[in-house]
Amino acid sequence: MEQYHFDLDQEMIKALSEEFDPLHFVRTLGSSGQKDFEEIMTSFENYGRNLARRSIKKGEERTDRTYEVMKKAIEKIGEMNFPLIPQRYVEIAYLSIQPFKRLWVLMNSPRVFSYRLNECSIYQALRKEQGEELANRMVCKSACLAMIDEIFSHFGFDIKSSLEESMADAGNCQFRIEKK
Repeated sequence: MEQYHFDLDQEMIKALSEEFDPLHFVRTLGSSGQKDFEEIMTSFENYGRNLARRSIKKGEERTDRTYEVMKKAIEKIGEMNFPLIPQRYVEIAYLSIQPFKRLWVLMNSPRVFSYRLNECSIYQALRKEQGEELANRMVCKSACLAMIDEIFSHFGFDIKSSLEESMADAGNCQFRIEKK
């Protein structure tokens, strides 16, 4: 009898976490002498896009039974490709760089995907290494929004993504992705 794996591949998560370690990334910002706000935002955008691309690549190389069954169901009924397929890669990316084991999904419908981060290793590293003032300007949101845009556009979705709540203001980040 064939053995099925229903969870994300932990070797994949570990490899991505080493490649995209938030503390290392934030320390690199400080050592590179980047002080211009726009340069820092661009660095975060690049980090998010690269994390998205690698999450997609690794996730396609190491599928699990849950994903395979979901893809077959979507093909059969022709619905829920948005947000279920890209959601998997958003989860791979976050679970690789964050301390939590589960993404808090708030809404998952054919038009809207929304989730919350109750803790964030990037924000914490930014506060520790670069100071509270820069962290509270939420430059790190550029990484998350770029990651979201990269993943959803990879799968052919025209979306509008937004940050509805932030760590600096609400103690959590809440993202909303709407299908146009």
